[in-house]
Amino acid sequence: MLLGLQLCEKYAQLTYYNNTMKEPVTASPGGDENFPVEMPDEAWAAACDREKPLDALTAFLGSVLELVSGVGQIQDIRIMVCVSQLTEPLDERIPEALGLLGIQRKNIFLQDYKSSFYYYTINQKKELWNGDVALLEYQDEVMTGYVLHIDKSTKPALVTVEEAGSQPVREAMREDRTQEEWNKERDRLFFELLKKVFERRNVVTSYLMGDYFDQSWAVRSFQYLCYHRHAFQGKNLFTKGACYAAMERTGVLTAPDMLFMGKDIIYENLGIFMRIRGKEMYYPLVTAGVNWYEAHHVCEFIPDEEKSITILTKPMTGGQEVSHILRLTDFPERPNRATRLRLTVYFISAVRCVVEVEDLGFGGFYRPSGKIWKREIFF
Repeated sequence: MLLGLQLCEKYAQLTYYNNTMKEPVTASPGGDENFPVEMPDEAWAAACDREKPLDALTAFLGSVLELVSGVGQIQDIRIMVCVSQLTEPLDERIPEALGLLGIQRKNIFLQDYKSSFYYYTINQKKELWNGDVALLEYQDEVMTGYVLHIDKSTKPALVTVEEAGSQPVREAMREDRTQEEWNKERDRLFFELLKKVFERRNVVTSYLMGDYFDQSWAVRSFQYLCYHRHAFQGKNLFTKGACYAAMERTGVLTAPDMLFMGKDIIYENLGIFMRIRGKEMYYPLVTAGVNWYEAHHVCEFIPDEEKSITILTKPMTGGQEVSHILRLTDFPERPNRATRLRLTVYFISAVRCVVEVEDLGFGGFYRPSGKIWKREIFF
């Protein structure tokens, strides 16, 4: 069972898919795809704060998963969780809470809303993304427009999602206007935003998030929005995009020859030269194009007189290869090839990597010294 779960401060939405279905379906307590589950304040606080107990978040996520309890077993779940912006607390707390419900950590993935927008878009009919695609949302009294652009001049094609403009529509701006006058003013402001979003771009499709945008007041804007363009309105784009991402991660969907250039993506390839079966060869540690919070590699090896480790990095878009040396100072006194080392590579942001080397000793001959060498690499 593959799930896409959208979480935000106010609500959650869950989309599911299994091999008996043609397309993902968004579940809700009201039976309406656009009816989200309200997020309790204490549950969201627990997701964002390491100091708070996980009980409220775990209980809430359990209640959300109950929406699909008749579809599959908890041990069969693979879930992609999407949030507006990934932070270290969210990256830690959400998987921890889902783990308490019985979902294995290796089956939990995370991404941001822009990534979900990308996955949703490329899983629609191709005619809907043979040009630029716009996403329009209203949040905290601000209308914002984003544009997804596919650069097909490269192999693989590079996909970006950028903010193209924003427009405040705060109630404080209403002043003494009547409802009719305020509707006209909102229409004007929305129209100005659309001009920024569409200017010098070939936008073929627009998605309007939520129910704020309404033809009853956005008369001129809707005419402009729909002129020779596709336009759709709904609330479950992010949760469906997350489900499509889970389907791709597990091989249900074949990924197109594209690379999404999100802000959480690692742009560097990391590797090391090792002697494997007697031959010196390049051993990849982390491959560019993955999200930083999923980039992790562990391997073990026996050094042959080396007293340093050289990590090689190279941008995926081409460029100079760079060597990063981690010196194994105060190396334990042992015969050559009588030490086993564990190399661990992980990221703490998209541009910050940590390399750790731990002395494991050598079987029953030499006990581990407890020494750990560490280096951070910045890109």
